[in-house]
Amino acid sequence: MCGIAGFVNLDGAPADHRVLDAMSGALRHRGPDDRGRLLVSLRQGQLAANGRPADAALAVERLRILDVSDRARQPMLNEAGTVAIAFNGAVTNAFAYDDTLQDAGVRFRSASDTERLLYLYEHFGLQGLLDRIDGMFALAIVDLQTRRLHLVRDHFGIKPLYWAQIGSTVLFASEAKAFLAHPRFRAEIDEQYVDEQLAFRYVAGDASLLKGVRQLRPAHCLTVSPDGTVNARYWSIPESRTEQPVSRRDAIDQLDGLLRRSVADHLRSDVEVGCQLSGGVDSSLVTLFAAARAGAGMRAFSLVFEDPKFSEAAWITEAAVAANVASHQYLFDEPMFRESLERATWHSDQPISHPNAVGLWHLAMRSREYVTVLLCGEGADEVFGGYARCAEANRLAPDAYVRATQLHPSAKLARLRPGGDLSGAYERRAAIFDEGRGDHLSNCLKYEMQTYLVDLLARQDKMMMSHGIENRVPFLDRSLVEFARALPAAHLVDDGDGDAGATKIIVKHLARRVFTDAFANRPKAAFNLPLSQYFRSAAFTAMMEDEVLPGMRRRGLVDAGAVRRLWRRSLSAPALTEPLWTPIALELWAQRFVDAGQA
Repeated sequence: MCGIAGFVNLDGAPADHRVLDAMSGALRHRGPDDRGRLLVSLRQGQLAANGRPADAALAVERLRILDVSDRARQPMLNEAGTVAIAFNGAVTNAFAYDDTLQDAGVRFRSASDTERLLYLYEHFGLQGLLDRIDGMFALAIVDLQTRRLHLVRDHFGIKPLYWAQIGSTVLFASEAKAFLAHPRFRAEIDEQYVDEQLAFRYVAGDASLLKGVRQLRPAHCLTVSPDGTVNARYWSIPESRTEQPVSRRDAIDQLDGLLRRSVADHLRSDVEVGCQLSGGVDSSLVTLFAAARAGAGMRAFSLVFEDPKFSEAAWITEAAVAANVASHQYLFDEPMFRESLERATWHSDQPISHPNAVGLWHLAMRSREYVTVLLCGEGADEVFGGYARCAEANRLAPDAYVRATQLHPSAKLARLRPGGDLSGAYERRAAIFDEGRGDHLSNCLKYEMQTYLVDLLARQDKMMMSHGIENRVPFLDRSLVEFARALPAAHLVDDGDGDAGATKIIVKHLARRVFTDAFANRPKAAFNLPLSQYFRSAAFTAMMEDEVLPGMRRRGLVDAGAVRRLWRRSLSAPALTEPLWTPIALELWAQRFVDAGQA
């Protein structure tokens, strides 16, 4: 696990190591244990050693997880010095190819998955590597023989990777904030995406709110050479559903085995591992299976609230007792929210889509006292159909389903941003939806996995890595996803008159085997914060009046007067607080990220 940063000067201009150090230093929180630097010339296909010129630079800030020795230091070179790799993530099946590689003459120097990926690339090529590996990863591979840099993001986007081309310079990094350190980069808001941000809470696809900054989409590879860049998909989420009947019992048995195996694979580490336990069904199953595999000593970490309408403390305790884990429950309140908000915004790289990200930032800080790796339940809702709109999917046409994922309907957006236009957002999202080639429910879930899930994974990664915690996602094991994509729809959702099992049916049935019926069947909670209470505090009021609203008026992206009126109404109408969050988060991000980046 690490933070990756670097750049390529396509015109052959000299690479400045001081710029590389500054870019990488912005990611120090991702890898506080070690650092490495590599300067090369892509044009000449050689290392920049012994005074040779360099036009490309790669840096790593390392978090030691597997093989904590210096033998696993990155960037890592092959024996011939012709291929280098920087790897952020954890590949769960990397060691399955040891015999194959040793038969091919490889002699491993470390016990790291990084070295396995290096030699899988050397012996099987890029596509051969990507066909074989499973897990979470952002890769930077420098191949001096082909004079190419390959930037690769994992199948589902668990690990982030950003890039930008400014003139003849290509920048890349695990977090976009690294670009602020490059002298050619200027932080500016791309206003064509503001409406989408306000309506949906995030920008989908490869775009971002920062002008010129692009997210490498999941399952994509960007190849950089002296001739330019090529962006290509290397894998697609499976489309088809089986017509072959499978009984509910058999489906649950298969899910049980696949999830247990995935959790076991995700426990591999040379440092302490724990679980992020929200009290929901998904994280509770992961915690139970992790504890069953790891034995005594497993810890689970949770946030709780004083207000019982928001706190999941009772469910968290039930899950922790069933799993026999040490339960660390941290009370989160308004002062903690205010104290963490600015730093969480900085680490997010984008406006905080869900205010609960601030809680995750705090949870990561507290968990880091005990562990360096946390397993979570993210991904189950998108893969197995856990949202109410999934149960209604067959009654919604494609455009209606896309609109059902909005937070702000168009009429409300028009009050916040007069003259706003969502046509571009709808067009871009419709194009993503149209990538699906299966039945309608299958296409809806694929859309969720390629849009909302990617944003949720970015939230998880940024908040956890802000304190140097590797977050692992067992529900996104590729075999698990492929299993879910082959299930008949009846095992996922029921669009009838809805009992509590109308969504994520097979996962809830598995939960009934190990928890009580009440635990498995309760309505879905969304890890919401008591935001309306926080909004009424003197500290938040002062921030709104002194910083947020004046900033909105100066910036002109939203109608500050409309926001002020909505905020005042929200103090006595808590239902208004969640929609109000998006323009506030936008302004806080612009002040902390854009204004500071231009200073």
